[in-house]
Amino acid sequence: MKSLIKRLKPDIIYRWILVWGCLLASLCTSMGQESQAGFAFIDHPSSTQQAALGGLNLTSSHDPLMFLANPSGMDSTIVGAASFHYLNFPGGVDIFQMGYHWSSWGNGIMGAGLQYFNYGAFEGYDETGSYTGKFYAREFAITLGHAFSQGVFQYGGSLKLLGSILESYNAYALAFDFGVGYQHPKKDLKMGMVVKNLGFPISSYLEGQKKLSLPTDIKIGLSIKPEHMPVRFHLTARNIKKEERDYFYSFRDSSNDQSGWGESVFRRLIWGAEILAHDNFRMQIGYNHLIRKELSVASGNGLGGFSGGFTLGIKKFELSYTRMFYQVASAANLIGITTNINDLRSF
Repeated sequence: MKSLIKRLKPDIIYRWILVWGCLLASLCTSMGQESQAGFAFIDHPSSTQQAALGGLNLTSSHDPLMFLANPSGMDSTIVGAASFHYLNFPGGVDIFQMGYHWSSWGNGIMGAGLQYFNYGAFEGYDETGSYTGKFYAREFAITLGHAFSQGVFQYGGSLKLLGSILESYNAYALAFDFGVGYQHPKKDLKMGMVVKNLGFPISSYLEGQKKLSLPTDIKIGLSIKPEHMPVRFHLTARNIKKEERDYFYSFRDSSNDQSGWGESVFRRLIWGAEILAHDNFRMQIGYNHLIRKELSVASGNGLGGFSGGFTLGIKKFELSYTRMFYQVASAANLIGITTNINDLRSF
């Protein structure tokens, strides 16, 4: 038994978890009709850089909140980094996201993060129309992740506590992410794969309510920078298994859609590019076809589905800003600040 335990190195464990995670994700997909969807907020972009690259990315570098999207994305460049991001969403929704990293055993890295969604105050009325006062809606995710490198591969996993508080009704769940990344030893080429949101609900909003399901998914990503070109290109694919999630809105009937398989594939792809203007200044642009198609209006699409932003390094701090367009009439602004606690001077 002792010899078996010695052979179970962390990289072997993560590989087996990833394989079984993919199988479990497929199983969860096939059983999706037996439960009600919940905790969809967890798929929201976790940082300005994620949002600027189209809303989802698995392979961008120097992003302290990358582990919220892909736990294998943590590397030695972000040890000691603390990051805080704020999003002001159309309709008065406020989203706060933060994270911190530190060295772990061996060559590992640990990360802890918080995502907090405040949907604001609502006017409450009973069945007779009488005013009952204001109530609030909030959701959160607390994440603890671990990652390590083994040659050209990076492995990572994270545990998440999800909570949804709507007036006096609460729902909670535990979720797990498992990811693997590949870094070419000579070229600026990265690939990543992650199984997201495997887990189970702890409680539902109402007693006896049909159990809530997590937004389980398999995602893959690729980025490459041509040798003599200051641009890094990104391509990310989401919703690898779930055919029924071609649409944001569940009331849409995909059986009546005549756009064909090409449109279905394109809805799953997110495109992005980073312009590496300087060591302390980067720009990002992205395109999400699903957002553009689902949120289109009769007057046109405008810049819906497009996003763009920049990251600027100033002394000990890194400032970032992103504007993400959803349709003609609405866009979200994200701002972020990152600093390395180890580099700050003590006063």
